Amino acid sequence: MLIGVVLATALVAMALATYFKWQQTQYYNDLANQEGAALAQYGVGIRGFIAAVQGGSQTLPGNPYTVAGINWLKPPSCGGLAANPVQGYVPCTFSGGPLAPSYSTTVTQVPATNSIESRTWFLVPMYGDNPAERSTMAAKVAFATLAQQTLPSNGTFLTAYSNSPIGSTAPVTVSAINAADRGRVLLIANNSPSNDVFLRVDGTNQMLADLNVGGHSIKNAKDIHASGTVQIDNGLSVTAGTADLRGGVITPDVQVSSVGHMASQAIYDAQVYTGQTSYTVPQPNCTQANNGSSTPAIYVAMQGTGSAGAGGVGDALYEAHVQVQVSGSNWVLTPVVEATKFSLSGSSNGAVLSVNLNKTLTTINPRDQTILVMTKCK
Repeated sequence: MLIGVVLATALVAMALATYFKWQQTQYYNDLANQEGAALAQYGVGIRGFIAAVQGGSQTLPGNPYTVAGINWLKPPSCGGLAANPVQGYVPCTFSGGPLAPSYSTTVTQVPATNSIESRTWFLVPMYGDNPAERSTMAAKVAFATLAQQTLPSNGTFLTAYSNSPIGSTAPVTVSAINAADRGRVLLIANNSPSNDVFLRVDGTNQMLADLNVGGHSIKNAKDIHASGTVQIDNGLSVTAGTADLRGGVITPDVQVSSVGHMASQAIYDAQVYTGQTSYTVPQPNCTQANNGSSTPAIYVAMQGTGSAGAGGVGDALYEAHVQVQVSGSNWVLTPVVEATKFSLSGSSNGAVLSVNLNKTLTTINPRDQTILVMTKCK
């Protein structure tokens, strides 16, 4: 009986230890999720602060500017910077996570480029007796922070690293973690043009998505470079400059001014070819020209006959031209250069010597002739 009591007591102790360990793990998991959500909201506030400094409505108190905690982003009425907007960058009710008082934030600005970067770091608490658990806790906080992002992965304004030095520019692998960096969570936000969520008026970032202005007009556009088909419903007026419309224009009302005589004589696309014995030239797409009744046209002229190629020798030029054949949606151009070749032959009959001048045609097969190729829709 005594042995049974001892075994039962040991099993109960093991069960309680396992339960308390599970409880502790759950507590720190909840803490990591809570801290990550708060840190992400804090990052949104920093995003607004950086945008204000970039736009000139807010002045950085120092450069670099280092501040502790989170209150500096709140409205001035509840402890925020005096120049903060009335509503603040985070509300007065924002308390941050349990570790928010230990946040340390440094904001740096490069005046020449107006590049602004913010780095916030803090250490998560130690739990258990294994230092690796602290590293795991920091990784969970960073993961929870990034999980709050509403921006696409190719355009994030901020990022979070765990167990990394304060000056890190990339995540640290588990095998490269230094003892001094265990448990550190690092939040980095900057106004890099490639990471900005807004299209800037200074042209320092790119818009990768389609333009949709909801039926409104775009006025005072200086230059428009469009590819594909341009559809204009209420008329196109070009009064100055150059209109280069290569993809076709569909409009019931077109007014084109000051284009000179080229409009009545048609416009060719001219290319010069050399260096081969034949050339493949794609036919233009004429489906949108002249209400669909236009057909491709080509004009070819040889500008230089070139020199003799392999096996081609002649004494005088006889003929030079370019053969044009249709092959699907292409033209195949074959330059032909023929020459006259003379040879002497003779015979003797006693004291009589007969000499014959023989004339034949031979193909030169030149490779460096030059041909002018002009295509259009007729």
